[in-house]
Amino acid sequence: MFKTAFYEREITPPLGCDLPGYFNVRPGSDVKDRLMAKACVISDGTETIALIALDSCGIANKIRNEIAKRVSDYTGIPESNVCVGAIHTHTGIPAYGFNKDEEAKKNQEGYFDIFPKIIADCAILAYKRLEESELTYALGNVEGISFCRDYEMKNSTPRTNPGRLNPDIVGPMSETDNELPVLFIRDPKGNPKGAIITFACHLDCVDGTEYSGDFPAETSKQLKKLYGEDFVTVFFMGTAGDINHFNVNTAGDSPDHYRKMGQKVAGEMVRSLAFAEPVEDSGVKCRYEILNIDRTQVSEERIAWAKHNIATIKEVKGIKIAADNTAQDQYDLGMSKSLMRFVENNPEVFEVPLQFIQIGDVKFFIFPSEIFCYFGLDLKERSGAKKRFVTTYCNGGYGYVPTREMFYDTIYESKPGANKLNAEAGYIMVDKLLEMSK
Repeated sequence: MFKTAFYEREITPPLGCDLPGYFNVRPGSDVKDRLMAKACVISDGTETIALIALDSCGIANKIRNEIAKRVSDYTGIPESNVCVGAIHTHTGIPAYGFNKDEEAKKNQEGYFDIFPKIIADCAILAYKRLEESELTYALGNVEGISFCRDYEMKNSTPRTNPGRLNPDIVGPMSETDNELPVLFIRDPKGNPKGAIITFACHLDCVDGTEYSGDFPAETSKQLKKLYGEDFVTVFFMGTAGDINHFNVNTAGDSPDHYRKMGQKVAGEMVRSLAFAEPVEDSGVKCRYEILNIDRTQVSEERIAWAKHNIATIKEVKGIKIAADNTAQDQYDLGMSKSLMRFVENNPEVFEVPLQFIQIGDVKFFIFPSEIFCYFGLDLKERSGAKKRFVTTYCNGGYGYVPTREMFYDTIYESKPGANKLNAEAGYIMVDKLLEMSK
């Protein structure tokens, strides 16, 4: 019989820390939702795995390794059996990247020293609380809250975030993945302990500079109301590299739109449990492998363009800069700085971690980076797994991973800097994960 335990802990940083996710500095000004680290540890008595999710925009592999080592030192769980995922909230902890502002550096002083230990301790403390548990799997479906963000236009050139109600939009360039897989866990008496869930939508649903775990924070709140304050919801982002919450056929969203999304996810999870099936009691397996993938190539013309922008465009602080053609010069400046950091600070070949975990007959296919939805759908179909999770931004970040057909100057996710790996990366990773699963 499986033994499991959950543990969660607040990791909200000091005010004034830089909120990652955009090109400009955004100091955290308030707390909309407390930021959390959450862990679920599962053991079959011989093999043990730790699944950790944190309210961050990203997670560097170096930090993941630091967390995994501490977990292993305190519990004996192999470092290769530790999965650390960022939910990818754009209003989360500054857990990766670079400092863009001297004031943010001051406010973040000491934070980077302590937060990996706090995150690791969630798994360590869960490990100390392992008890026999009942595991069930359900598969829900959430429609109407996630949309492709790359669109075919009337000029036959696709474009990222072309704007709401744009009359030149022909249609989306890809499907969405509306599946909501749920691993629901109860204690020996049948009381709910927690759940692991995944959904494919970019967590960029909260405006402003208040710390927030985005719609999964609201999902967690709703489930705590139903199952008790000790119920822990561990959320991982699905293949949402080209999927966000913007419905281009509407004029806009209400300020609490992300809460409505979170409530809808929670409601569908609860509904799906009526059809949940027991998880097969056949043990735990895990594989963690490093794959060498060449980086994307950058032309000399593109580098010259970036250097010119950096030299001639003056940065404007205090505005939101994104890939929607607003503040175009500031967007170009941000992209130029991102490209030059990529060119100057990255190797010719990346060491990309992939992970496969199996809990009974439930399979977890675990990507790093921001993977296009196509790859998740393709992997599910080819794997044949009926009980499955496909998660992203786990164990490291290596930019967006688009399909071959989406390398255009008008597609944000394929621009060097935003995209770090070559055009074959997604296909290589899917093939490797399927091989690992066998």
